[in-house]
Amino acid sequence: MQLSAGGGILCYACNCSDLLNSPPATNSMTVNFPRREKAAATVGPRLEISPLELEAQMSNQHGLTALLCGAETWEPFAWKGNDLSAPMRALYAAEGRGLLQKRGDRPVEVAIADIAADINGYLLSFGKKTISENAVLNNLRQAALYVNVAMGVSIRPESQSMTVQIVGELETVETIKRYFDQVEAKIKKLGSQIKHAEAMGYSVSHVLQAAESATGMKLLVAS
Repeated sequence: MQLSAGGGILCYACNCSDLLNSPPATNSMTVNFPRREKAAATVGPRLEISPLELEAQMSNQHGLTALLCGAETWEPFAWKGNDLSAPMRALYAAEGRGLLQKRGDRPVEVAIADIAADINGYLLSFGKKTISENAVLNNLRQAALYVNVAMGVSIRPESQSMTVQIVGELETVETIKRYFDQVEAKIKKLGSQIKHAEAMGYSVSHVLQAAESATGMKLLVAS
């Protein structure tokens, strides 16, 4: 903050130039609160971790929680004061019930009722109000978003079965194939147009870079 020539205080925190010493509001006035164009972040950034490092981390019971809670850039989302945030608490409880384990070749399905019981036992020990299974489901959905953005791992909370699990290899392969089948024809047309642009010397790099930023995928056209 800085004093203006007229003695007012300029606010830089919200990137606005309104003076904070505006006249006091009356019952008939509408207060013009500061606003900004950019919305507040709802997730942190992608973590720099290799697949081998992630695999090793996920061999630990609470591997995903440890990664997020230990990352300074995820602190506002992983913690609430001295306690885990609600999504991270749900994730931690799910891990404690075997979320990162496998039964044969398939990931373990964890019952949301069991997760809710663990969380509510913890809350009651501090004299706090308990939460519903639907609240836990919503918290797990938020935690799944955190994990996917930070590490690329997919966790699927299910409202019908009221379970949560890591998406397994077989299902992932089937899903990728299904999505590819849906867009295969358009990808072929896109590849043809990119080859045409290269042959003619047209500048399309900015379009490809924008697509990479938007999707997280890099387009490489086969020769």
